[in-house]
Amino acid sequence: MKIADILNELDLFQDFPYADLETIARYLNLEQVAKGEVIFREGDAGDYMLVLIEGRIAILKGGEHGDQMLAHEGRGRIVGEMALIDQEPRSATCVAESGCDYLTLTSENLKKLSNEHAAVAYSFMLCLARLMSRRLRRASGIMADLLGN
Repeated sequence: MKIADILNELDLFQDFPYADLETIARYLNLEQVAKGEVIFREGDAGDYMLVLIEGRIAILKGGEHGDQMLAHEGRGRIVGEMALIDQEPRSATCVAESGCDYLTLTSENLKKLSNEHAAVAYSFMLCLARLMSRRLRRASGIMADLLGN
């Protein structure tokens, strides 16, 4: 299956014309990991994000009482986008809970996409901004609930 076809099946990319998906696909790399493998660790340098296309991953955050489970993510989920954008160290650890296939977009390839296809890159970044905004709103709601108890 072509990468553009995979993207076309994912919610994040539903508003993109297929030709734009073909363009984005040229800047993505397909990766695979086995169950139990660490994809990245909290504190690692981060220069890519991933789009999970098969399998399940766990997101863990270190604390004074050890790692705490933040989330389980499945097909179509975007992970690591903050590090792609701000080049800061990873804020959590990502571990494969099963064998996983995922697509990566590196910061270098994002720059190439921006230079070579500015309009497509803009649309992609706007989608990422919306995704991050939804996640921040959800986290703020959770914090408000916890502080209210």
